[in-house]
Amino acid sequence: MTKPLSVLLIEDSEDDALLLERELRLGGYLPTLHRVDSATQLDTALKTTDWDVIITDHNLPGFSSESALRMVHETELDIPIIIVSGSIGEEAAVRAMKAGASDYIMKNNMARLSPAIERELRDAEVRRRQRESEQTIRHLAFYDPLTQLPNRRLLMDRLEHALLSSARSKNYGALLYLDMDHFKNLNDTKGHHYGDILLGQVATHLKSCVREEDTVARLGGDEFVVMLENLDRNADHAAIQAKAIGDKIVSTLNQPCWLKNYEHYASCSIGVALFHGDKSNLDHLLTQADTSMYEAKKAGRNTLRFFDPAMQKALEERVDMENALRQAITKQQFQLFYQIQVDTQGYPLGVEALIRWRHPSKGMIPPSDFIPLAEETNLIEMIGQWVLETACLQIKAWADCSFCQHLTIAINVSAQQFKLNNFVEIVQKTVERIGIDPAKLKLELTESMVLINVEDAITKMKQLRALGFYLSLDDFGTGYSSLSYLKQLPFNQIKIDRSFIVSATFDSIDAFLVHVVISMGQKFGMDVVAEGVETQEQFELLEILDCKAFQGYLFGKPMSGGDLENLLVNTPKSSATATHPA
Repeated sequence: MTKPLSVLLIEDSEDDALLLERELRLGGYLPTLHRVDSATQLDTALKTTDWDVIITDHNLPGFSSESALRMVHETELDIPIIIVSGSIGEEAAVRAMKAGASDYIMKNNMARLSPAIERELRDAEVRRRQRESEQTIRHLAFYDPLTQLPNRRLLMDRLEHALLSSARSKNYGALLYLDMDHFKNLNDTKGHHYGDILLGQVATHLKSCVREEDTVARLGGDEFVVMLENLDRNADHAAIQAKAIGDKIVSTLNQPCWLKNYEHYASCSIGVALFHGDKSNLDHLLTQADTSMYEAKKAGRNTLRFFDPAMQKALEERVDMENALRQAITKQQFQLFYQIQVDTQGYPLGVEALIRWRHPSKGMIPPSDFIPLAEETNLIEMIGQWVLETACLQIKAWADCSFCQHLTIAINVSAQQFKLNNFVEIVQKTVERIGIDPAKLKLELTESMVLINVEDAITKMKQLRALGFYLSLDDFGTGYSSLSYLKQLPFNQIKIDRSFIVSATFDSIDAFLVHVVISMGQKFGMDVVAEGVETQEQFELLEILDCKAFQGYLFGKPMSGGDLENLLVNTPKSSATATHPA
């Protein structure tokens, strides 16, 4: 079977060309020969046609194989070049091979021509596939496979060059950090295929909104970045230009789009950060634009927000706080304080464990200043485990103190802890390892926490109750307060939130609600604790409403375990708290 072969022949003899064509046909090829015999003709042929192989005579009048080799390699074309000559010396042949010739064949041994061509074509195909593989690998390394936009890696490389260019030109540039609004809803309702179609359309729209020299990149998910270069030397003017493009993007993406047969309305939130030469930092720029984007989300979405230096200060403080919080765990900077809970006679029933952070430079930090950050950064699980173990160790230590051994310790459980599949196992193993009575440990759960997944909560709570743990419903009244759920959830205790206690003495409705909760708890067989009791008037009202247990500054502020132990040891049993209610 003949194989087509496109041959560029550098030869001044028509007869030799015919002989060569005949030899190729004998070798199984169907050659298409184009003969040239000058540098000008060769240059034209190389620019106008793709060739499978180049065959050149060694010596032509005014032209040589060395000149031909040089011209071909200047084009960077990967075409096998075979020299066919009647007289080429050994030194000339070596020079030709070093210059890039694939092979040389004497005219009296033309039987070698076809095998040589076959070998060189095969090697050329291997090189071609290798180049394609390398190009594919490079493309995957620098481009997003879904949208074919530059990825984060290429964006950061271009941003680095943009900063250098900005330093030279003194022109401002801008980063626009874009996140699609409610994109997850589309994926969840229509499927990821529809989401991918939308992302592809977004990429196209973004490119249509910017200049050719600007960069549109996809960071991942539904996040894109547009980098604008050479805006203006004046920051205000540059900001106006960036806002105009941002507004154009918002408007363009607001247009309805068709995802197959489904009409979808999209919107985006954009954060903008200006950059100016070497004063900017790559990672900080992205963080600034990202932070501004979240401000746009908070402002109602489908809008644009510029980075504010005050926002940067708050962000840096947050980062410092997060780093310090991570170190606090390993450096043992946390401490548990205990606030006493008493009965109507002021007799101590138990305590609530309240975490404090002894910061090396800022002093004592209350939980309200660091627990929200711990929850956002998933450090709360580690902190929660530390609280659990420390409380258990305190219970064990108090077992040898006749004044404290009856006390229970209540600890707050975070939503992240409680949703762990092995939460019950973690608590059980901790208590068993330290060796305490589980009934001495109260686990305080909030309404909002257990209502995230009621069935899962009921299962875990029943398991904990079966193991002997005491469960308390914390902050009752601040959440859904669904009586139907309360009836199903196996709590031992209800804690009335302090917000009701504070106003109960002057707000008859709140006083009535407190009375209802106390009565309801008693009907359900639950203990009721009023927290946040700070005045004698509040205590007396709660006593009238038949509340049996109390917690608040009226009876004692949070204190260390040692201070609480000393207080109880040195206080007569009939007056066991710092401030005994009259």
